[in-house]
Amino acid sequence: MIAAAPRQLGRFQLYCLSDGRFRMDGGAVFGVVPRVLWEKLKVPDAHNRIPMATNCMLVRTPDANILVEAGIGPKLSDKERDNFAFDREPGLPAALSAAGLRPEDIDLVVLSHLHFDHCGALVAPGQDGELAALFPRAKHVVQARELEAWRHPDPRSRPSYKPENLGLLERAGRLLVVDGDQQVAPGIQVRVTGGHTAGHQAVYVRDQEQTVVFTGDFLLVRALLKSNWVSALDLFPLEAMQRKATFLEEAARERQLLWFYHETDQMLGYWTGEGFEPVN
Repeated sequence: MIAAAPRQLGRFQLYCLSDGRFRMDGGAVFGVVPRVLWEKLKVPDAHNRIPMATNCMLVRTPDANILVEAGIGPKLSDKERDNFAFDREPGLPAALSAAGLRPEDIDLVVLSHLHFDHCGALVAPGQDGELAALFPRAKHVVQARELEAWRHPDPRSRPSYKPENLGLLERAGRLLVVDGDQQVAPGIQVRVTGGHTAGHQAVYVRDQEQTVVFTGDFLLVRALLKSNWVSALDLFPLEAMQRKATFLEEAARERQLLWFYHETDQMLGYWTGEGFEPVN
């Protein structure tokens, strides 16, 4: 999917940039929720996999070009591509070009967490085959706890925290490490949600009393808006459930527009307190 027309948020313009689609085991996504319930919302293929998107958010402000999340990238092995049925076309660089920008135009990259499907495009082979930063001018915002998990992953998380996705950026001093909730640019705030990973953060984009919340993997897909549905991919499921309730209360009260990174059907909408109200 090439970049579509932008959504206006006050003085900001928001673009959805895709780095491709892939498939993930539905049982892993929905955890203890019985298949007979979740398959009505996400139809699995013959391998029990459901479709997943990579809806990166480009925020163009009067002062900066900010990218939230950075896709899977080109570095998966043939086996990984097959396992995930990954189809990158056209890829993040092409989607960025369709929005009228070059990689050098990006000032800041904000990452919800450091799993490979969220930061895999940050470092890619150049024309000489050597790895290089895709966004050479940008600082990359990561939570301190998440960076520590990437450096020293537990056995379960090790396959998701790939050293080649961030090592070059760390050595080059391109990381902007934050600890807790913080404003990282005018109108851009990160808030620690935990749940999915210890250092997972949501990204709040605000201008002129309007707010869009990039939920990352705190809410993988819309079906997980149900308060008692928690993904088996969440390392801290009870924390995820508890914080989700508070998160959704605020989202309904303040009429925040929710942006779902992995949703393939309707990635934008409002939580009303009783249900999901999609927007185009």
